[in-house]
Amino acid sequence: TGKDIILSSGMSSFNELDETIDFLKQFKNKLSILQCTTKYPTSAEDVGLNVINELKERYKLSVGLSDHSSTIYPSLAAVALGAEILEFHVVFDKKMFGPDSKSSLTISEVKQLVEGVRFIEKSLENKIDKTNNTKFKDLKKIFEKSLAVNKDMQKGDVITFYDLEAKKPSGYGISAKEYKKVLGKKVIKDIKKWNFLTKDCIDD
Repeated sequence: TGKDIILSSGMSSFNELDETIDFLKQFKNKLSILQCTTKYPTSAEDVGLNVINELKERYKLSVGLSDHSSTIYPSLAAVALGAEILEFHVVFDKKMFGPDSKSSLTISEVKQLVEGVRFIEKSLENKIDKTNNTKFKDLKKIFEKSLAVNKDMQKGDVITFYDLEAKKPSGYGISAKEYKKVLGKKVIKDIKKWNFLTKDCIDD
């Protein structure tokens, strides 16, 4: 018929899947394969998220997850791992009569799942360059810390490691990253407890 084929892999070994996929490929239809555990509901231990990447690497096909865990968590994790297709059952109420009601998602859970998938997709599309953090320049001033003293210090006192605290924000004193440079230095004027330690407070 020329229609796309989505193959669920529940209860199948890789050897069995190899045979099935070889057979289906002859028809030239677009073919996708889903990791599936035929257990209703599926426990966390049986979801098989590791198979997502194994299927992708073995068959070079679009992969997905057929989930019956009654939660949105496996599907969200699968998307983060590269799943492009999600299959699950939906019910209005999990208390409804039926063989798979307890392994299905409700309408509200499906809404949460879709929102989560969109969030994850956007996160994956927008990569962070950890070699360049210039866009955090203003935030770093707020969250990075300056040195302060944790007790009253008098002129002539020698600064030790135990006299120092790191206190937000940065730029109000000597950078907390430079604490080693002030150790053993003498205080040249009185400093009140919790005040920032500035260069004009210590000898050169």
